[in-house]
Amino acid sequence: MTLGTLAACNANGGAAAANQPAAPGSKYIGLQTYTLGGELYNDTANVIKKLAEGGYTGFELAGYNPQARGFRSFGQDAATISAADFKKMCDDAGIKIISSHLTPNNLERGAKYDASTKDTILEYWKTVIEDHKTFGVEAIVQPSLPSISNKEDALNVCEVFNAVGELLGQNGIKFGYHNHSNEFNKVIPGGEAATPYYQRGFRRPGDDTPEPETIEKIFIENTDPSKVFFELDCYWTVMGQQDPLVWLKQYPNRIQYLHVKDFVVIGASGAMNWENIFTQHYANGNKYWFVEIEGTNSGHQVEYALESAKYLLGHDFV
Repeated sequence: MTLGTLAACNANGGAAAANQPAAPGSKYIGLQTYTLGGELYNDTANVIKKLAEGGYTGFELAGYNPQARGFRSFGQDAATISAADFKKMCDDAGIKIISSHLTPNNLERGAKYDASTKDTILEYWKTVIEDHKTFGVEAIVQPSLPSISNKEDALNVCEVFNAVGELLGQNGIKFGYHNHSNEFNKVIPGGEAATPYYQRGFRRPGDDTPEPETIEKIFIENTDPSKVFFELDCYWTVMGQQDPLVWLKQYPNRIQYLHVKDFVVIGASGAMNWENIFTQHYANGNKYWFVEIEGTNSGHQVEYALESAKYLLGHDFV
């Protein structure tokens, strides 16, 4: 399904009638702080305060540096904002830190997730637990796809994810995984590379090769639900030629967080069926979702985040 087809099938999603805008702070509005890029560090406390005044009540963090034990602003003489100081800024503004995006950075480039690297991966996760307890997060989410060439690789990743989920769970933190578009590539046992499914030809009668499966499906169906949950990035799901609504209906108990993302400002394109997506997310018994906006060097990221909050506060399906 193309993006145009998705928009046509759900034409009411981007053009749902707005009600009287809700007051900022009157309902949950989440933000992935990756959105802000360097603007977050120009005047961190005041940026956080401005976002709270614009309606944001929850953060999903990006950019925590375990070596620095906090966040480093940009520049050669960059200062570090400690976990405790960042938490206080959020507390003072009335914003709850709900989750954080992290990916192990202690593997060699191209190293695969398997039994030989599992202990190294777990060592990374051990280094982030203390500060994330300080943040008070519910969850830590990995947003980067490990190297995968075939179904066996994907299954090995599942085993490592289960181990990470067990480790974090023992410390009161849930473990999740966030998709981009490549998770909708399909793989087969013994295959040489993950291939976008739309590049594969139709199966012909008598074709006895294994049915290819999306990496995302393998992840969801081969991880332990008590140890691993999923955060569905709606925009990247569409870019992977998939309908987010289908995934929300198929895996209502596994997909617990959403990334609410559009081409730039949320709702501006009219291409995403936000009303149906939000309705299904809530019907599945979930609460948390996070606005995310790409183009983090634009110099207008705070502005775009505030415009997105205004759109979301103006619709009763949120």
